[in-house]
Amino acid sequence: MDEILISLDELKVFQDPCVLAIGMFDGLHIGHLQVIAKAKELAEKYNAKLSVLTFSPHPSQVINMGRTPVEMLFQPDVRAKMFKDAGIEFVFVKNFDTHFAEKSSDDFQIFLQEKFPNLKGIVTGENFLYGKNAKGNPQTLTEMANRSGWEYSAVKGVYLDDQRRMSSSLMRQALKSADLQLFEKIAGYPYTAQGVVSSGRKLGRTIGFPTLNLKWNPECKPPFGVYSVELTFNNKKYLGIANYGTNPTVAETTPTLETHLFDDNINFGEGAYISVSLKKFIRPQKKFNSIQELKQQISQDFLLHGHRQAID
Repeated sequence: MDEILISLDELKVFQDPCVLAIGMFDGLHIGHLQVIAKAKELAEKYNAKLSVLTFSPHPSQVINMGRTPVEMLFQPDVRAKMFKDAGIEFVFVKNFDTHFAEKSSDDFQIFLQEKFPNLKGIVTGENFLYGKNAKGNPQTLTEMANRSGWEYSAVKGVYLDDQRRMSSSLMRQALKSADLQLFEKIAGYPYTAQGVVSSGRKLGRTIGFPTLNLKWNPECKPPFGVYSVELTFNNKKYLGIANYGTNPTVAETTPTLETHLFDDNINFGEGAYISVSLKKFIRPQKKFNSIQELKQQISQDFLLHGHRQAID
C-alpha cells in the first residue's frame, strides 16, 4: 500500500499545485485528522493536490531531544494506507538526518520553495516545531508563508479532558499499558495489526487451535500476551482470540500475532490480507513447561473468552 509514498530525497521537484499538511502524524489520531481536514479545505480552495510532508526516522532517533527516542506506532506501509484512507493523494517523506536537523527556518523555506514551486498552502498543528534547535514554530511559519505567498493555518489541539491533549505520545502510553479503550478513544479506531497471512510451525493446528499468523513488529508494541480480537477479511468481520508475542514455549523470536477464530471452519490461508483489531487484553505471555500445559491454558482461555469446549 505504499504507492502514494514519495521520497523527497529522490524527487527533484513536484510541479503540481499542492497543499501540505506537515508533521509526523504517527497513528493518525483524531487531532491529526483535524489538520488533514483543514488541508483538504485549502486544497479544494486552490484546486491543489492534498498532500502530506512527513519525516523518517523520528527526529528523536537522530538528535538528542532530552528524552528517550520515540518508538513509532506503525510501519511506513501501514502509515501509507492510513493516509490513503484519509483521502491524501501524495505522502512526501523526507529522510531526517543530522544535516537536515541543522537547517534553520529560513533554510526550510528555501527547501520547500525548491521542492514545491507551486505550493499553495501549509497546515500544521498548533504545537509544530521545526528547524535547528526547534526554533521554528507557527509564528515563524506564518512569517514564512507571508513572504512566500502561501496560506498557512495552525490547527488547535483536541483534548480528551481538561488535562490531556490527544497525541501520539498518549497513544503510545496507552498501547504499552494495554489500555486499548484509551487508545481507541484517542485514535478513533481500535489498535489494528494488518498484513499478509504467513506460514507458521502449524503447532496450533496440531493441538486443535489452527491460527492465522501475521508477522507484526512495529517499534512501539502492545504487551506480549493473549487478546480478544476482531479480524477483518474482505470487509467481513470475525471474532476470535489471539496470542501476540515470540512464543517462548517453542523458542520463536520474531513477534507474531496468531489468531484463532471462534468459527473453526473459516481459514483464509497464506497470502490473504487481513486486519486484526485488539479489543481486550486477557493475560500476559508466559512460558509453559510443555505443549500439553500450553494446550490446557489455551483451552481455558477459550472457555472464559471464546465459549469453546475444553480439549480432552
